Amino acid sequence: MRQRLAMQSANLIIGALVLGVISLFLEQIQPQPDWLWLTIQVVDFLVLGLTMLEVAIAFASAPIKRNYLRFNRSSLAFLLLFVALFAYNKALVFQAIPHPAGGYQSVLIIRNAFLLLKVFTRLRRLSEFVTAIVTHPAQTVALSFLLVIVVGTLLLMMPFTTLNGEGLPMVDALFTATSAVCVTGLIVVDTATVYTVPGQIVIMLLIQIGGLGIMVLSLFALVMVRQSVTVESHLLLSYMLNQSRITDLAASLKRIVLITFAVEAVGALLLFMFFEPVANGLSHRVLLAVFHAVSAFCNAGFALFSTSLEQFHANAGINVVIAALIIAGGLSFGVLTNLFQVLRTNAAVRWQRRQVRVIGLSVNSRAVLIVSGVLLAGAFFGFYALEHGRSMANYSLGSQYLIAFFQAVTLRTAGFNTIPMGELATATYLLMIVMMFIGGASGSTAGGLKVNNVAVIAAFLESTRRKRNQTLLFNHSVSDHQITTAFSVLLFGLLSVLGGTFLLSITETATLTDYLFETVSAFATVGLSTGLTPQLSVVGRLVVTVLMFIGRVGPLTLLAASSGPRDSRRIRYPSAGIAVG
Repeated sequence: MRQRLAMQSANLIIGALVLGVISLFLEQIQPQPDWLWLTIQVVDFLVLGLTMLEVAIAFASAPIKRNYLRFNRSSLAFLLLFVALFAYNKALVFQAIPHPAGGYQSVLIIRNAFLLLKVFTRLRRLSEFVTAIVTHPAQTVALSFLLVIVVGTLLLMMPFTTLNGEGLPMVDALFTATSAVCVTGLIVVDTATVYTVPGQIVIMLLIQIGGLGIMVLSLFALVMVRQSVTVESHLLLSYMLNQSRITDLAASLKRIVLITFAVEAVGALLLFMFFEPVANGLSHRVLLAVFHAVSAFCNAGFALFSTSLEQFHANAGINVVIAALIIAGGLSFGVLTNLFQVLRTNAAVRWQRRQVRVIGLSVNSRAVLIVSGVLLAGAFFGFYALEHGRSMANYSLGSQYLIAFFQAVTLRTAGFNTIPMGELATATYLLMIVMMFIGGASGSTAGGLKVNNVAVIAAFLESTRRKRNQTLLFNHSVSDHQITTAFSVLLFGLLSVLGGTFLLSITETATLTDYLFETVSAFATVGLSTGLTPQLSVVGRLVVTVLMFIGRVGPLTLLAASSGPRDSRRIRYPSAGIAVG
């Protein structure tokens, strides 16, 4: 009986939340005909009715009414606040009295935040549902990112986040929140001139949460307060970091968070010194340093300058620091940890003369470092060769090298630029598209196909060419499952990019190069744009938003999250005999 009432309560609140989001979306349509205005009012009252009905049912079914009121004080207070704001707003609406800009939208946002909170409160009580989600890591990861995006969207719609005091429209807020959480960097409004300082801090926090992952932060918080962590949590962290084993969860979490904050702190300290000429006071200088350090390490590409980092194209200090942060963030926590262990053990043997076992680079670390180095060198020489006589012709030779190096690094899904993106040659765009599509390393803050998968695919093709019985990578065999996974990611990525390009070609007015560049930038969570992003239609922005989400969460995660139970049948089917090759 209690389980059934909990389910009914959850269904009512979920229904109210869905209607609330629909109302929020309808409010963005301007101008509003009479029928649409009436529809909005009906939906609003339905939301209020469902919310009140849920509270009434919960109160009526409570065995001890006094205990219900006692343990739900904050929720009831929030509900009373919402009802009061709702009544005030409707009084103004029906009396046709003008009210402050953004006032009605604020009421809608508060209402939806309240409903969202109640949804997750109710779902928490459904033990079977929660158990099913927690033991399914792919669903947990996808839902955690989706939750942060929803919260970020609601925050960016609040009046305090923008200088005009109205907040962002819903589609723009959803786009920006997704871009921040998915550490992409594509923007439809100027981060430097549209947001207030609190709004910029909200974006920075979304980037940090998106870069580390909300589940990593949640598990880290549990470890720090010495709460018990289940076997499912070990499985979840192993899945998120793309590591087969996490032997010591507490140590792994502390190491990940420590590496992140330590690298970002060092980067912020260096940037604090370099940003002095462009900062408006100490507080602004601190904000510039911290924001760009977080954005660079998380490979987000958000900048607090209207032209990204173009004004610093000749500033070696800023270029090198930002590039180093991007590279560190794109290598993955596993590779960074392995590098630290290698350096520490070698230092202990050579300089401290200690008898310790020297740890070498793992196969994964070697693959990531070698492929990343080759791609970085290729992008540098390719960009310089194609653009030194065109877009960089008016720069000094030193600046040209610096620009080519920085752009080669930022193609690792970072999204910063020190040269205008709209002036490049078509061949340069194609080179950048390939580099962006490959992206960074698995388990890092970067997106794309991932250099690990490139190494596996290259090893498979080379082993096939040599007619080996096994696929070898650095004299180690690669399993069939790893090969299938690498090719699956490649296929899913190509289909996502082609699908996004096709949809943008229908909804937008630009060139095929622009569409392809935009979709690859979104899927690989890069954030570079030829200038198409601010001009996207509502449908185009939603298409790019979906691509950013797919690229950050990962194709295999989405496939696994939507999959059913494992097929346990032991049936062997006859060979297909299909001709391939």
